[in-house]
Amino acid sequence: MKKSVKYVAICFAFFLASVTSCSEKKEYIEVSKTECDQIKDVVTDCLGLYRGALKYVENCGNISLLELNSFKTCEEKLNHIENKD
Repeated sequence: MKKSVKYVAICFAFFLASVTSCSEKKEYIEVSKTECDQIKDVVTDCLGLYRGALKYVENCGNISLLELNSFKTCEEKLNHIENKD
């Protein structure tokens, strides 16, 4: 009986320690993306890929995010990118 009470007390102590230590860490790190990274996100969303699939692309050329977002459908966006050069 004493062992089970002691075991429950130790488990409860560890639970409280983990809850209080995690609740104190509320730091939000905001990482702003470059325009090219945002363009890659638009393209991967249109293609149904996971974000980061085009991580190997280093340069987006002369494609503008503002221009790209002016199109309504993914087909229009992808055609614009294809015909940009």
